[in-house]
Amino acid sequence: MHLPGKEIPWKDFLNDIKQEWVKDKVDTVAAALAFFGVLAIFPFLLFAVALAGLIIDPADSARLIRELYQVAPPAVANILGERLQALTEGQSPGLLTVGALGAVWAASGGVIALMDALNSAYGVEDSRSFLKRRGISLLVTLGGAVLLAIASALTVAAPAVAEHLGPFGTLLLWLRVPVSALIVMAVLATLYYVLPDVEQKFKFITPGSVVAVVIWVIASLGFSFYVSRFGSYEVSYGALGGVIVLLLWSWISSMAVLLGAEINAIIEHRSPDGKRTGAKDASDTGPDVPKTEKEEAQGAALPAGAARPPRDKGTGGDIALPHPIRSNRSELHGGRV
Repeated sequence: MHLPGKEIPWKDFLNDIKQEWVKDKVDTVAAALAFFGVLAIFPFLLFAVALAGLIIDPADSARLIRELYQVAPPAVANILGERLQALTEGQSPGLLTVGALGAVWAASGGVIALMDALNSAYGVEDSRSFLKRRGISLLVTLGGAVLLAIASALTVAAPAVAEHLGPFGTLLLWLRVPVSALIVMAVLATLYYVLPDVEQKFKFITPGSVVAVVIWVIASLGFSFYVSRFGSYEVSYGALGGVIVLLLWSWISSMAVLLGAEINAIIEHRSPDGKRTGAKDASDTGPDVPKTEKEEAQGAALPAGAARPPRDKGTGGDIALPHPIRSNRSELHGGRV
């Protein structure tokens, strides 16, 4: 069996995921990404609330907080909800104040961490300048804030619109879930395209983004169930219990995002029209074909740095000799010397 539309056997594909997960230390990189993500999320909320205040009433923040409990563990929703409520009830900074611009700069640090993690998934070293990397991260942060503000407006407006649609209103509310999932998939696909230092074709939906969203939803629901039923982080960590849960949830989310990047990279490197591992230019095409066990054993038997000499097809498997030596041997056999 092969992947749909790809000449990649399922067994090889799953084995590649396992090898890349270990080689790229995805769980360790995800832990670092989760740390920087938590540092960035609160400055990001500060700017996003200031931006959302232009299009929604701060009094509607309670509805947004309720939506948090649908996707995040209760402890995480409590922390983010309390901060969101404090920002909406307090005096939020203007969009062009030093505080808001500083919040954008601080939040972009999380994007830089994600950029480095995605480069690791694609097996490339980032050669872009500091200004270009920071510029991309700032644009992504601003784009994320705009998207969050629009999503907040839609969240607030959807119930009011549904009331005027009669029986179609229920359908509209039910469609919010799959539509939201598709939007998140498109956002992840955009991040997979923009952040790593590789040239690739843009696709709104990629296999990696689909898998990342599905696994993230399942893992978040499972983690929320575990924390609410069996977790005792407040007993173990006291007042820091909520922060620990936030870090763990961010770690799980980061692993889901990085798994999606690894899947995209594997498909790219194994496809006939894809780039080789470590290549940045789209013209450097050719699939990465895994070695057979026999080839790996033969390569291991050679001394370090030695190349296996080619076989001479015309001499029954003898080692091919350079032309002058082969000519002298022929003369010896012919009796001319």
